[in-house]
Amino acid sequence: MKHEASFVSLIFAASVALAAPAFADTTQTKHEPEQPHAAKIKIAPADEYFGKLKMSILGIANTIKDQGLKYERQPEQLANVMNSINFAIDAIHDWERKYPKDPWVAKSLFALERFYEKIDSDEGRSRAKSTMVWLVHDFPDTYYGRTGKKELAEGKVGVPPPPTAAPVAPAAIDITKPVLSETSPAPQTQQR
Repeated sequence: MKHEASFVSLIFAASVALAAPAFADTTQTKHEPEQPHAAKIKIAPADEYFGKLKMSILGIANTIKDQGLKYERQPEQLANVMNSINFAIDAIHDWERKYPKDPWVAKSLFALERFYEKIDSDEGRSRAKSTMVWLVHDFPDTYYGRTGKKELAEGKVGVPPPPTAAPVAPAAIDITKPVLSETSPAPQTQQR
């Protein structure tokens, strides 16, 4: 019986030793060499907030869009619009500082440039150009960066809109006579 108990404990010890790698401590990590070819792009989480007003990414985008629409409807409210835009710019700076390679920052900068293009003043055009330069400098490999680079090279950014022709006053129309086009036949008069 003594030999039997020793034999059983010997078999138990051997089975535990064989199974040990399956129960190895997994808290220790192996250090693998980093991949040198790919820089990791960190994208800001949607629930992170930036700037003095702690704006979300969606909040930044909505502020730029909404203030652009507000300016189009009420251009006399530009000072109030710019206050909101300045908070969005502060948030974009904070966002880019924390996530310098986040391509969504480029989209917000592009929207900001388009907002400034709506302002028909030297200041608006200057801000549009400086925003596009910022975009192209920091995010040249994004769609928005490539578009901005092309528009800057073509001289489309920060320039006054082309002058529009003065509206032409409509000619006086006699509503008692039918309007005839050159291609329509003249009305036939009946003779009696």
